[in-house]
Amino acid sequence: MKYKTIIMTLAAATFFAGQAFAQNGDVMTQAQRDRKDSVQTATHQEAQMQNRADENRMADAKLDRKETKAKAKEAQRVENEANDAAHQSKNALKAERKAQKSRKQANKQAEKASQAREKSNKN
Repeated sequence: MKYKTIIMTLAAATFFAGQAFAQNGDVMTQAQRDRKDSVQTATHQEAQMQNRADENRMADAKLDRKETKAKAKEAQRVENEANDAAHQSKNALKAERKAQKSRKQANKQAEKASQAREKSNKN
């Protein structure tokens, strides 16, 4: 029984001593705390720099999108003007053809009238 009590006492003492040392392992020195703080500060600064870089890239992308939209709108306007000019040119060509045809017909009629007058005068 004595051996059992001694073994149990030693086991309990070892367990409690392990617990006490395990809790003391979390205690940091001032140098370790300073190092941890500097690492956290550096990490925080890097995160802020990354956020600023992300914001700048997003702003650039938005600006590029606006410029692209403006260029596309301008290109569409130019295309519409070119189409209108082509349509007007086509209509002007048709009108000129009709005018030339009308002048030819008028010349033919004038010639016929002239010939009819000459025949009438001879009679």
